[in-house]
Amino acid sequence: MDVKRIASALAGVLWLGSAGWQPAQAVPSFARQTGQPCSACHTAFPELTAFGRRFKLSGYTLEGGDSKLPPLAAMLVAGYTHTSAAQDAPPAQNLRTNDNAALQLATAFYAGKVYGDLGAFVQVTLNPVTKQLSFDASDARYVTNFKLFGKDAYFGIDANNTPTVQDVWNTVDAWAFPQLSSGFAANTVPGTHIGALAQRVGGAGAYLWWNDMLYAELTAYRGYERGTLEAFGLQPGPNPDAQKGVIPYWRLALEPHWGDHYLMVGAFGMYGQTAPGGVTGTGTDKYTDVGFDAQYQYDGDPWSVTVKAANTYEFQRLDSSFAQGLSEKSTGWLNSLKISSSFVWDHTYSATGGYFNVRGSSDAGLWGATSLANSPNGQGLVFDLAYMPFSKGAPGPDKAFNVRLGVQYIKYLQLYGGTNNFDGLIGTPGAGGTHNASGNDTLFVYAWAAF
Repeated sequence: MDVKRIASALAGVLWLGSAGWQPAQAVPSFARQTGQPCSACHTAFPELTAFGRRFKLSGYTLEGGDSKLPPLAAMLVAGYTHTSAAQDAPPAQNLRTNDNAALQLATAFYAGKVYGDLGAFVQVTLNPVTKQLSFDASDARYVTNFKLFGKDAYFGIDANNTPTVQDVWNTVDAWAFPQLSSGFAANTVPGTHIGALAQRVGGAGAYLWWNDMLYAELTAYRGYERGTLEAFGLQPGPNPDAQKGVIPYWRLALEPHWGDHYLMVGAFGMYGQTAPGGVTGTGTDKYTDVGFDAQYQYDGDPWSVTVKAANTYEFQRLDSSFAQGLSEKSTGWLNSLKISSSFVWDHTYSATGGYFNVRGSSDAGLWGATSLANSPNGQGLVFDLAYMPFSKGAPGPDKAFNVRLGVQYIKYLQLYGGTNNFDGLIGTPGAGGTHNASGNDTLFVYAWAAF
């Protein structure tokens, strides 16, 4: 195996994506390549079935279809957003403080087999509201199979720009529920460092999938320089944070299965160093994230159930922020818990409910501007109902396209350590009801089409 040549090819695929080509995985080019309907890989897209997980683990290269088209696809997301209270100001130019309808995303994909055992999932996204074009979450991999201790094994070399986008379960940051939400909300809960690095780093690593059950991965990332962020359409601002040194990410998962029942238990983690504002001479902020996750899935006919949970604990050593006066303390922590369950009937109707909870250490420097309690604490509920008329095959000569029509509601129980007036701004000129947790409750009606 020529590892240097493979690594160069993977880097080339990701460069191609940045030159002209949010994660979404129900890509019709996969269906054309395999000759299978979207329902083979997805319970309700983008949530993966057991077959979909193995298609991804084997490198996006499985064939079987008779299409002669290149592995190109596109996606559009349009939606209507209503929040319980009007925002202080419109969330973007040409929008209103409430009741906004817009085409939110237009994405182009290169997704499928590239050559031999090399496959890719590469996307570039246009935000029609902001007119911003960006290199989105992407993943390219070379996979070979062999025998290890008498059992089938897959060894993969992977390159990606979003930690956890390479994952195949529906639990971690890139694929956790809700995989789609409104882009016009006023407030939301903070996230851990793993999620904050999405599309702002590039990395490569290796993984092993053994005996159709055990997964192990080690990937190393490096932060993009400011010029690269600007070239990729990420608009980092005048003083973007700088990621320093190598950022290691690891992942372990065990998925035993019995018939149509699949149980996964796993763990993952990352260590990263950040220079806030790109400032040098004050050390770095160091983030150590450790997560545990689990998923149970019954993938039957005509219905399926998926229950998933993930908890990520982050220890923060804030040397640079403390030295710059950005934080009150030199250490801190953040804990993020997500639990959800989905029921899908006939790959056509889905109902999903979820709970999220973020807790962390108080710090007036980090949270004082948004929290009277100097706290990141927040929690809420998410509900989603969807109709997917073409998961089992679309009409017309090209049967490989899909549509998801849905309604989603997010109920905030707490934001930034409070329920009412959590930031102390109610009563000031121009302040509205989104300074109460419940004022941010969001109704999102969406149409999600891939073709």
